[in-house]
Amino acid sequence: MKIILVDENEETCKILKEVAQLSQSDVLCFSSFAEAASYLAQNPDVDAVIFERQIKGVVVDEFLTKTTDIDIPKILLTSATIKAEEAKALEDKGVDKIVPKPFNPLEVLTDVVELLKEKRGEEYIKERLHTVNADRSALKKALQKLIEFFKKLFSR
Repeated sequence: MKIILVDENEETCKILKEVAQLSQSDVLCFSSFAEAASYLAQNPDVDAVIFERQIKGVVVDEFLTKTTDIDIPKILLTSATIKAEEAKALEDKGVDKIVPKPFNPLEVLTDVVELLKEKRGEEYIKERLHTVNADRSALKKALQKLIEFFKKLFSR
């Protein structure tokens, strides 16, 4: 799978990339909505987009407007509390799921798979996910990095 992440936090990008690699998926990181929208317009093989609500003072609304016709899962990561009315407005603009920070990267990637399954079907998922012979040392390394990531999040 190919997933776009729009987030200013390099640690978020790093950890999502490492977890995605377990399924031979790729996370492409962008630090602006404009760059991500441009990439999406030129690359129809993207399976999902995960993003913050605001990047460098720019709110996600314009990005959602530009990507309305692209039917892929769109997941919002946020540390802010989202009220029901705001959640409904974001849903109307194309957000499929709102995930509060701090988040579990494995759960976010599972959400991507579930949303893709709903939108495109199980066969699409089977085609996009590569069968991997599990390398226990790579899995152990990824889990250690996840633990380090969570420790950093909770020590702030």
